[in-house]
Amino acid sequence: MIKLLRKLKLNKISIFIAVVVGLIFVQALLMAPQDISPSETSASKQKAANEKSKEEIEKLAANGKRRAVEQKMVGVHLVENSNNAKGWELYADEATGSSDELWVLKKVKVEFYNENESSFVVSGDVGEINGQTKNMVIRGQVVTQSTNGYQFETSDLNYIAESKMLTSDSAVRMLGPEDKNGPGFNLNGQGFKIDLAKNKMYIESNIEANKAMDNKTFRVSSSAAEFSNKNQEALFSGNVNMKFDKTTITAPQAFFKYSEKQKALESILLKDQVVLKDEGKSAVCQVLLMNLIEDTMTLSGHPKVQMGEDEIQGEEIVFLEGGKKVKMNKVKIDSKKVQ
Repeated sequence: MIKLLRKLKLNKISIFIAVVVGLIFVQALLMAPQDISPSETSASKQKAANEKSKEEIEKLAANGKRRAVEQKMVGVHLVENSNNAKGWELYADEATGSSDELWVLKKVKVEFYNENESSFVVSGDVGEINGQTKNMVIRGQVVTQSTNGYQFETSDLNYIAESKMLTSDSAVRMLGPEDKNGPGFNLNGQGFKIDLAKNKMYIESNIEANKAMDNKTFRVSSSAAEFSNKNQEALFSGNVNMKFDKTTITAPQAFFKYSEKQKALESILLKDQVVLKDEGKSAVCQVLLMNLIEDTMTLSGHPKVQMGEDEIQGEEIVFLEGGKKVKMNKVKIDSKKVQ
C-alpha cells in the first residue's frame, strides 16, 4: 500500500514537470521572431546600403557637373562678331558662369559697333549675358554714350541680339552734346530705345527738356523724341510745346537741326497746325521755320497773323530780328479797326 502511494506521488510530480516544460516550450514558440533567417536580414541591409550609395553618387555627380561647367574669370574681355563684322566688345572686372548659359558680370562696359565703327558705349555696375542668345541685361547706374556726344542715364538696359536693339522701360535722363552756347539739352523722359543698325535713339514718353540759349531758357515738352548718332538731328513728336522767352509755339512735331560749322542749334522746323503766341501777336500756319542763327521765323502754308485788330494773310510771312520786323509775300491785310 505504501509503495502504491509513493508511486502515485511520483507520477503526479512527473506530470507537473511535464506540463511546466510544455508551457515553457509553447511560450518560447509564441515569443520567437517570425523572420529569423540570417541570409534574408543581410540581403535587406545590403539593399538599403546600395540605394543610399547610389543617391550619394548621383548627388556627387551632379555637383561635379555643376563645378565642371561653372567658371569664374577676372579681367574679362569678350568680342562678338557677326557676318564678318564686329558686333560688340565687352569688358568686365569679373564674370561667373558658363560658355553656353548665363554669365554674371561685375563692373561691365560694352562697346557696340555699326559697320565696324564704334557707335555706343554702355557701362553699368552689374550685368548678365546669355551664352546662347547673346542677350544682355545691364543694371545699376547705367550710362550710355553715343559717339556724337549724347549721354543717357537709366537704371537698367537690355540688349536684344536678334534685333540689335537696346531697350529700357525705366525713367531716362539725356544730356545733349555741348555747343557754342554751352551745355546741350537736359532732357527727362520715360522709356528708352536704341536701334543700333539705324544709329537712332528714342525716348518714348513724357518728354521734358530745357536748354540755355542767349541767356534765356528754351523749354520743350512732347510725347516722344528721336535723336540721331550721325548728325545730331532731333525730332520731337506728339503735342509739342515750345517756350522761348515770351514766345510759345505748339505743333504735332518739331524737327531740330544742328550746324556743324556753327557748332550750334541751327534751325527748328514745325509742321501741321502750328500755333504761335507772343506779346501783341498770334499766328497759325502749316509750316514754321525758326532760323536761330539768323534770328528769323518764316511762316508758310496758309499763314495768318493776328496783330491787335489786324489780320495778315499771305503765301509767306517772315518775322525778322526776333519779331521786330515783318516781311510779307503776296500779303492780304484785313483791318477790323473802325475808322
